[in-house]
Amino acid sequence: MSFFELTGWPVFVMAVTLAAIVLFVAVFLVPRYRKPGASGYIIQFVSIALVTILTLLVIFLKLNNDNQWYGNWGDLATGGDGGSVATQTAGLTAPTRATAAELPHAPFTNTQLDPRGSQQIGAQVDPSATGGQWATFELSGKESQVTQQVTVWLPPSYFTDKDRAFPVITAFTGFPGSVKTYSKSMNFDQHIKTAVRDSAVREPIVVIPDVFPGNHDTECVDGNHGKYETFVSQDVVSWIRENLRVSDDPQAWSTFGYSAGGWCSSMFTVRHPEIWGNSINMAGYFAPDYSKGQEWVTADPAGYDLGKVVEKNSPDVNIWFFTGGEDTPAIKAVEKFKETVKDPTGLAINTSQTGGHRVPLWTAQIETSLKWLGQVSPYFAALRS
Repeated sequence: MSFFELTGWPVFVMAVTLAAIVLFVAVFLVPRYRKPGASGYIIQFVSIALVTILTLLVIFLKLNNDNQWYGNWGDLATGGDGGSVATQTAGLTAPTRATAAELPHAPFTNTQLDPRGSQQIGAQVDPSATGGQWATFELSGKESQVTQQVTVWLPPSYFTDKDRAFPVITAFTGFPGSVKTYSKSMNFDQHIKTAVRDSAVREPIVVIPDVFPGNHDTECVDGNHGKYETFVSQDVVSWIRENLRVSDDPQAWSTFGYSAGGWCSSMFTVRHPEIWGNSINMAGYFAPDYSKGQEWVTADPAGYDLGKVVEKNSPDVNIWFFTGGEDTPAIKAVEKFKETVKDPTGLAINTSQTGGHRVPLWTAQIETSLKWLGQVSPYFAALRS
């Protein structure tokens, strides 16, 4: 390890020491030896400013070491996309070009044909909108007894192509996180429209349930503080099927998530392959990783160790995983999980040359992940006009 490495302890210790020295000078020496006039005030101002800057630097270094946002000084300076990406696979080798097929579905109800009749989102949708639209509502789960917000994105052609069913992406935020990361920071809908324009994927519906309310690290599980796995896999899924034009075929469903949401993404797909056939996991993990002091008690802890589940059940699902080359926890997690994967489970591991644990790095991979989805699933594959 280089002595001046961004994530190394020497740099952190040096920053703490320098901050302590400047603080001592500002508190004890500057007032005692301050000269009268403007120069004295300038020296005092500079000393306070230095203390503030160094304190913020120490805080940043500590948080960066804990969260692995930036792996080195170059990554911090450029805010780059991680450079070239290497891919390795395990288990079933997914097809490189699935043949597009229309989604099988039951006859549509009036609400599915026209979402303006939906009790939850009807008042928010505009049939004349041409760029797709977001809607948010509160869902009270009958099975889970959990009440949380759910956000939906309807693609541009949802109101114009009423005879067609659409594939579904169920997406999850990190912790702590906000659904607005998808609609604002990531511009998820814009990336989808670009991928559709490039014939990499067909238009999906996106549904984002809030599984991390407040400061509660639920890890999406059913536990002693709430049934969030049930909320998503039963209540949210039931609402989607009842209100939107979708198919029940698992290959028409995918999960998507980053960081803790990446864990949720793969957890739902591995544990519920009858619902989701695909998972996109951006720098997540494969067993619950609770924040300190927020550990939940579950009825079957081993059932949430996805490596053990895959080793035992070999679910027929595809998982696309991405991590920055310097995101050590994510790399260790996927390398351990890879050893348990065998046919018919498929795993594609994508690792960039550099990069830590941060949203801009994952955002740069959205269209690549959508292209993969269009390659492995006939129901996400782009339709030829």
